[in-house]
Amino acid sequence: MSAQESPYRVELQSVHTEALGHALGEEITAGQVIALIGNLGAGKTTFTQGLAAGMGIKDIVTSPTFTLVNEYGDDTSLRLIHIDTYRLDELPSEAILESETFGLEEILDQDNLIKTAGRGAVAVVEWAERIAPLLPEDHLQIAISSDRNPQLRNVVCTAYGPVSINLIRSATEKLSA
Repeated sequence: MSAQESPYRVELQSVHTEALGHALGEEITAGQVIALIGNLGAGKTTFTQGLAAGMGIKDIVTSPTFTLVNEYGDDTSLRLIHIDTYRLDELPSEAILESETFGLEEILDQDNLIKTAGRGAVAVVEWAERIAPLLPEDHLQIAISSDRNPQLRNVVCTAYGPVSINLIRSATEKLSA
């Protein structure tokens, strides 16, 4: 599904961005790319911690702000590749050039994610707007923003493509049950 077509959107009000991540983690499959958008402190890493827990990953998930990429899981499970592009240039054209130094385009290739050792991998990209042209057509974008109440978050999930649409539908049904 291209950006010109109508994406599937869900808006949630939640103090528990981690719960959404957990619900998605229980449903996610190899090859999925999740693009996270939100200001500093919005809850992107908290969401990713929930996702990892839902995937059954026991590792402590931390923000890869300084390392750019962290990988979690083992060869017997679905792996999580956690990417943070905050340190890349704000201009997408420059950020994409910088991302070539660590092979981001290859990391986000869905065929590569599916073929990753073990049961495959999923990728989560924080500050994804900086590298948007590198995102695959089928991806899930999650924008997290603060409300006037600092304990609330407005979460807008936009699914591009059939795999991402099925993922967000399954997860939001689980959350509302």
